[in-house]
Amino acid sequence: MKKKSNSQSFSRPKKIGAATKDYRFFVIAAVFLILAVAFTVYMGMVQSRGPTKEYESYDIRTETVSGKRGKIYDRNGVLLVDNSPYYDFVFEYGAMAYSPKEVNSALLTCLRALEITDNTDKRATDYFVLKGTYPNVAFAEGISDTSKNLGYYYDRFLIRHELSKDISSADFARFFVDKYELDKHGYTDKQITELIRIYYDMDRVGFGAFQSYTIAERLMPSDENDMSLLTTVKEKRVEGATFIQRTERVICHEGYAQHILGSVGKIYAEEAEKYTDLGYSLNATVGKSGCELAFEEYLRGKDGTLVTKYDKDGTLLEEYYEPAPTDGYDVYLTIDIELQKIAEDSLKDEVESLTHSEAGAATVIDPNTGEVLAMASFSTYTQQNLALYGLFAPGSTYKIGTALAALEEKHISDFSKYVCTKECSFGPDCLGLHGSISVTDAIAVSCNLFFDYLGIEMGLDKITPYTKKLGLGAATGIELGEAAGTVASASYADTLDSYVWREFDNASGAIGQSLHAYTPLQLSVYMSSVVNHGTRYSAHLLDSLHEYGKKEAITAIKPEVADTLVFSDSTYSTLIKGMRAVVTSSDALRGYFADVSAAVGGKTGTAQTGAQHDNALFSGFAPLDSPEIVASCVLEEGEVGNNAAKVVAKIFEAYFDLKEERNKPQE
Repeated sequence: MKKKSNSQSFSRPKKIGAATKDYRFFVIAAVFLILAVAFTVYMGMVQSRGPTKEYESYDIRTETVSGKRGKIYDRNGVLLVDNSPYYDFVFEYGAMAYSPKEVNSALLTCLRALEITDNTDKRATDYFVLKGTYPNVAFAEGISDTSKNLGYYYDRFLIRHELSKDISSADFARFFVDKYELDKHGYTDKQITELIRIYYDMDRVGFGAFQSYTIAERLMPSDENDMSLLTTVKEKRVEGATFIQRTERVICHEGYAQHILGSVGKIYAEEAEKYTDLGYSLNATVGKSGCELAFEEYLRGKDGTLVTKYDKDGTLLEEYYEPAPTDGYDVYLTIDIELQKIAEDSLKDEVESLTHSEAGAATVIDPNTGEVLAMASFSTYTQQNLALYGLFAPGSTYKIGTALAALEEKHISDFSKYVCTKECSFGPDCLGLHGSISVTDAIAVSCNLFFDYLGIEMGLDKITPYTKKLGLGAATGIELGEAAGTVASASYADTLDSYVWREFDNASGAIGQSLHAYTPLQLSVYMSSVVNHGTRYSAHLLDSLHEYGKKEAITAIKPEVADTLVFSDSTYSTLIKGMRAVVTSSDALRGYFADVSAAVGGKTGTAQTGAQHDNALFSGFAPLDSPEIVASCVLEEGEVGNNAAKVVAKIFEAYFDLKEERNKPQE
């Protein structure tokens, strides 16, 4: 039976030193006596049990078996992210030979196999710190920069082996030559260099009983060269060499939901300690962004070890897992991929149709649960997820919150009126001349002067507590991370070097300007909190968890109430009536929403930004009497809110058409 050290990193076993000459004879005699007695007792016990089988030697080999990464589905069970198989060519500690000479030979055979099958380009990424060919080597540039992978791993190596930071490149190479007997078996200088490279990288990844070493990666079953490598290595029966089947992520709806789904990749140097503490190997693939990162703990599959026992003739005696590999959970999202496609396509089309707009975002949620049904970002100049990290003044969409605060504070009633003269000396001018106007009509025509008065008379500090409880400037709870947003206030202005808060800001803030800045998702959460009568649900993307490949959910995510704002039925009725009038009193909006099979309410917004053209916003809901969908759209330099409403109209039309189609009886 071959015996190996159980240490985490491979190294040649130390030689046992000769016994010192000053041992006393009586000590040796005592040891012999003890051994003799023990042997006699043992033989007596064996004989008392009767005859036994002749002792058979055996060999134990171990092989890493990967656990699959969970798949990602939409809310209807439509597959969004799948796994495609490939192989990694690895060297297993538990299956390799014992002596350094045999191990060296096996590794060189592996490298030769890469060459003869034309697969050297598949060699796994490493961070080798030497350049040149042994013994004429020098350190690579950048090894002193520990913020980068090359320097980070080199610094860790020196610390681990208690080597001086002033070590020369020649002595560094000699460290491996001595440790792995690279100068004793007739290797060429090139072979010695390659072996140093491998042993350095083995040490970097912690090669040992619980960590294999990847020689080449991403060998595809469909590639003839890749499969010839697998055949070649197996035919040569290289001790320690094996192939592990892994999977790569495949986006099933190419080009859609990229900001949501995210990506996977190798562990970065700065992440190494965190992931190794969690039991990951440094060769592992982990989530890097989006849902792949946010739900890593669920999606992650855990590797197992296949233990195989052979007798001295190579006959299989036993095979078992210790531990068994475990697959990750399948993750079902709240996203409806068909609605997501409509949101992305309509947003892109609208931005590209406008002369000055280059970016925008749209968010769609269920106002009764906080489930995100779709979330789209489009930009010609940035990869940022604008739905979660883009900050925009809400413009006139904010007037709904201002009206709610004024009604609940009893500052106005449904019958209160202000006179709109178009021009305003204490706040932003109005775009129209509305005369004497009530709150419902002021919402419908978006009268600035009406809300200017409310801002000046109440002060913005009496309005923002309401709008924040509704969701503006409050974390939505979305799992992917987000910008916090900015609530306009004198205290916030004091933190800015170049901003002086004025009375004008109370009026400007009441119509959604001043220092207000919120994300498109916050805008949808805010509108949802209004139309569901004051309950703010945390926005979320995770719908349920399933065992790998199983349809039945093992965990379903329940809606979470983040905050509640109690307001009267009469206030609710006034706001809904006003937002219905926004849609019905505009010829353009009536036309956009004509094909939506439900009554729609909403609010347009036009926000000044200092750019040549204003941002366009629209936040709407449907059906009017029992809202089940809220959608918001922001278009950078989209000019007027009606342009943003076009995107929302297409989303609503698709939503109700899909609902009708899915509810049809199956024939």
